[in-house]
Amino acid sequence: MTPFSTTSTSFVGARGDDASSAPTISELMQRTLRVAEAGSFQDCELADGEPDRDKDRRRAPPRGTQLAPWGVKKLERYIQDNLARCLRLETMAPVVRLSCSHFARACKNTFGMTPRQLVLRRRIERAVMLMRQRTPLSQVAVACGFSDQAHFSRLFRQAVGTSPSQWRRDNLSPTVN
Repeated sequence: MTPFSTTSTSFVGARGDDASSAPTISELMQRTLRVAEAGSFQDCELADGEPDRDKDRRRAPPRGTQLAPWGVKKLERYIQDNLARCLRLETMAPVVRLSCSHFARACKNTFGMTPRQLVLRRRIERAVMLMRQRTPLSQVAVACGFSDQAHFSRLFRQAVGTSPSQWRRDNLSPTVN
């Protein structure tokens, strides 16, 4: 009898299982065909040993892939000082002495968001502060680094859930003359 026989009863699995609990090649082939026909593992039954599809399969980030405390402070200060400018990955990575790819990964692991999302959040925070001071929306947009008021309004609506003018009406009391 060959070691690859589909009807082998003397097969001993890698974990020391006997043949009664180890799947045969024909069972494995049938399972593979079911998966191929279904189009993904999510449409077929889970077999023994397959990971639970409800369990998060991502690993925790390895240590050392986060920004150092000095890097966090330096990056935060750089972003705040340059919000009105175009902040690109290529300009922020050298601030913390990392390559672009390492910086993007470390930023995501440190702040829980990409560098672009981090900059956008800081711009929205500054915009809210300026809107509380009753600064005109066109000036808020320019001061926060948005290309124009329409760009600011669109991104503000995506981030906050309401337009800047509506936010201002809802959150500021009317001025008393």
